[in-house]
Amino acid sequence: MNVSADYFLEPLSRIHLGESGTIYLLDQNGTPLLSQAEYNSRSGMAGSEVQAIRDGSRKQGVVYFKNGRGQTQILVYKKLALTNWMLVGFVSEQDLYAQLFKLRNSIVLLAAALLLLSLFIAFWLSHGITKPLSRLVSAMRHVQRGDFDSAESRLPPEGSVRNEVGFAAATFRNMVGRLRQHIQSEFELKLLRQQAEYKALLMQINPHFLFNTLELLSSLAMQGRTDDTVKVIESLGKMLRFSLKISDDVIGLREELKYVRDYAAILRIRFGDRLRLSIEEEGKLDRVVIVKFVLQPLIENAVKYSLRQQSEARVDIRVRRTEGRVHLSVADNGPGMTEERIRQLLESAATSRLDQILASRERQIGLGNVLARCRLYYGSLFEVRMESAVGEGTRIELILPAREAHAYVPSVDRG
Repeated sequence: MNVSADYFLEPLSRIHLGESGTIYLLDQNGTPLLSQAEYNSRSGMAGSEVQAIRDGSRKQGVVYFKNGRGQTQILVYKKLALTNWMLVGFVSEQDLYAQLFKLRNSIVLLAAALLLLSLFIAFWLSHGITKPLSRLVSAMRHVQRGDFDSAESRLPPEGSVRNEVGFAAATFRNMVGRLRQHIQSEFELKLLRQQAEYKALLMQINPHFLFNTLELLSSLAMQGRTDDTVKVIESLGKMLRFSLKISDDVIGLREELKYVRDYAAILRIRFGDRLRLSIEEEGKLDRVVIVKFVLQPLIENAVKYSLRQQSEARVDIRVRRTEGRVHLSVADNGPGMTEERIRQLLESAATSRLDQILASRERQIGLGNVLARCRLYYGSLFEVRMESAVGEGTRIELILPAREAHAYVPSVDRG
């Protein structure tokens, strides 16, 4: 039976193996039935494989082999049962999987593009959000330590960030500025308040001492003790000249001791042989400056309480400088105090408010006033010690930092 070759070629041509792959129809001898001249060139490298397929029992399958250039070729076959013919197709791996390779390359390119885009977005986020946010956190840490200048330098420049982080940074910058201004104003007010409190305490000492001395002068005048009256007036004049300089918060230690000696001269005239008062100095005291009027109130209290139960008052004043500290101690032979009473006095002096001290009665002015002024001026650098025993007297020691005249700056200029 004669059949046109196109009858077979037409359906075979509709079967595609890649771009250049071809299907061949072989007879039972392995010869192409159709005029497919290129079969010999295609099958040249696969002759043994085709022969093995014809001799094998498998009806269909796929065989991979290498051509002369080392490229992978694919042989697809199917045996026809009725005629013992065989369909054989040849195609290169590169040709068969060209679309897949193209898709793979497209996916790789797309993945690379997405990776670059992700890196760009990450960099943009880091530069636009993360970096300003880190600088904002760093500025907060400096504010926590009280370093406002460094905090403001850490903040991103105004207008450089136009998102929520930029708004937070601008708000924080305004807050730092207001906080700095508030702290400065509060510091100035506190300094002025402290100076006012100190002046108030200082003014409390002057009239108190003056009233006592005027009473003494009145008594001496009534007794006709003219020479003693003149001596008291001279000493009082020196003391008033010194005490009226209320603009000076601190004075030289030598001036304070001179003031104490003038006061001691008045006391000796007042109490005569009933008073034994000594002043001892130790160390380099010439350039030392201290808060004024710290010894006279303590001496006055020591004399007053000693004479209450004793016929003779012994008051020993010792001033010494050791290891950067100045020790001022006043010891008496008064009635003394219990340890519980000492603890109460120190606690009361530490917690008393200014208005309480200023409202205190005469017998309470001395110690509380001195301790309050020393704490106002020296703060934590000031220390007080009290030693006493019932019937054996009391010793009060003030420990101050040894500041010298060349390093002294008036409180009005401190800031």
